[in-house]
Amino acid sequence: MREPTPRPYDAVVVGAGISGLAAAFRLVRAGLRVAVLEASSRPGGALLTHETRGFRFELGPNTVLESDPSLPALIRDCGLEGERVVAAPAARRRWIWHGGRLRELPGGPLAFLLSPLFPAAAKLRLLREPWVPAPAAGGQDEETIAAFVRRRLGAAFLERAVGPFVSGVFAGDPERLAVRWATPRIAALEAEHGSLIRGALARRKGASPPASRGAMVSLRGGLEQLPRHLARESGVVRYGIACRGVRLDGERFLVEHAGGAVGARHVLLAVPAEVAAALLAEVTGGRSRLLAEIPYAAVAVVAAGYRRQDVAHRLDGFGFLRATGSGGAGLRLLGCLFTSSFFPDRAPADCVALTAYFGGRTDPEAASWSDERLGAAAQEELGRVLGVRGEPLASVVRRWPRAIPQYELGHGRFLALQAELERDLPGLYLAGNYLQGVSVADCVRNATALAARIARIAAGGAGRP
Repeated sequence: MREPTPRPYDAVVVGAGISGLAAAFRLVRAGLRVAVLEASSRPGGALLTHETRGFRFELGPNTVLESDPSLPALIRDCGLEGERVVAAPAARRRWIWHGGRLRELPGGPLAFLLSPLFPAAAKLRLLREPWVPAPAAGGQDEETIAAFVRRRLGAAFLERAVGPFVSGVFAGDPERLAVRWATPRIAALEAEHGSLIRGALARRKGASPPASRGAMVSLRGGLEQLPRHLARESGVVRYGIACRGVRLDGERFLVEHAGGAVGARHVLLAVPAEVAAALLAEVTGGRSRLLAEIPYAAVAVVAAGYRRQDVAHRLDGFGFLRATGSGGAGLRLLGCLFTSSFFPDRAPADCVALTAYFGGRTDPEAASWSDERLGAAAQEELGRVLGVRGEPLASVVRRWPRAIPQYELGHGRFLALQAELERDLPGLYLAGNYLQGVSVADCVRNATALAARIARIAAGGAGRP
């Protein structure tokens, strides 16, 4: 008796990072027949947890911020709600290395007025902010974060607060990142209220929907637990499949790889920008090659565990970031997370886990140093900043040559290209962190929306969308 011919795929997802897996999980739940093609031998992409000698180190993102319902819903629906852990209150405290010492970043108006981090002139300068004029219509589109902050808040805020924030989130250069694309919520405060202070007060008073930061969370087994679980639950991931291109075949797409091709009416590319550019080069007549121009920051991670008695600093906070400009002179570290302070299970009893970062858009050379040089630099600089003594009990180095996409001036042309390609090739979708949000939460939100869109179209009938 002949076996029935398998039903053709409704959707093929290329890439088993968090974007591809979140989309695939939702598509499978919607009843679609899905295949996920992953070139490597593991799911998760940059979500990478490393365990050694009782320490649990995150070599990619260390936490995720539940800033949108999509992420907590995904954790719950895939069966990991019981594994969710919320960061300790200490995570709310942040430190800035400026002028050769650590100073606490103020967390409120009174703390700001009393803070030694900002000079009196910078505090007085803040009083002018509500009356600083907004740029002419359209001008904000191409204003850098650095120019925006200097104009509205002054140079001290850029060097001691916003610049370090940009390093922590993007490993980026505020002189090149575009305020509209990299920090759209901040840009919206000025666009809607004419002032950051007035906008923040209006939101707090309910004049517009209040902004909720959400909880900062991880999973008991580390963040890599999420993609591993999604891959297992969906049951549709095929590893070691390096895709070579996408082409049209009548009313469907064919995703070609070394072993043949996989066809479907819907194809979602959840891969880095340069990979998407290459896969789509033929079917787009070369237009997709523009995606390869999206810049990325290179980052090196040095995670290390120490005896608590060998670290002089109290480690009472989320971590520290280096001030930009002359205030951070003499330090190559972008910053360091006090990992075991906000997730105590990341280190054995009487030990601490630290995660240090080098490189970024402003210091790419440091990200390419050897393991030995990175380890020695981390040891020396953490000794200077935190009073670390002796050799670590455990350590691991990981380099990410293309760690974080940069939403720099002109980023809008990449979004325009995305819209153009998806319009001209119905059934093709682009996902990932290089277009509309670099965080894990952003990726999950965008992938969830794309999956819902595909499911709606697929339910509407046969034929290409």
